Amino acid sequence: MPSPVGHILFAFAISGVPKPRDVLTQWWPVLVLLAAIAPDLDFLPGIVIGDPNRFHHGPTHSIAAAVVFTLVIALMFRSLSKTQILVLFLVYAGHVLIDTLAKDLGAPYGVLLFWPFDSHYYISPVTLFSNFSHGTHNEGLGGVIRDIFSVHNLWTVAIEMAILGPLLWLTERYRRRAG
Repeated sequence: MPSPVGHILFAFAISGVPKPRDVLTQWWPVLVLLAAIAPDLDFLPGIVIGDPNRFHHGPTHSIAAAVVFTLVIALMFRSLSKTQILVLFLVYAGHVLIDTLAKDLGAPYGVLLFWPFDSHYYISPVTLFSNFSHGTHNEGLGGVIRDIFSVHNLWTVAIEMAILGPLLWLTERYRRRAG
């Protein structure tokens, strides 16, 4: 599955790159970053029990979870416009989508895209991204950390930047011309 770098590049391609002053003074860039990585917060319960990958690619990697996340954020931040709420949904769902477009070397393969209505895991037959290695089941936190800082993952991030960097550049160029 893509790295956090890939998910964030894709999120900013969807939402727009915040101006440097906005990152420190406004909530919007923080909400976009949260939506970009929220599906992977399923690592947290696994870390608590000593098996970080135990719950990864479960229900948080579904369209239903994207809807729930977006509704919770909309209720917490009532000043968000309908467009901003839609963008946050698209960023979260975009995370799930690009996970289906990446190699997955650990069973079950793919994501629970239509959970809770369907318990099948979905993955694209054509992969654009390499897998971002983050350990295996029952490996523990040390194995996860060792994998995260591997040469393989450095190469994975380079591929993501080569694919998603131009997409981000094109979307930003379009936004500047349109605005």
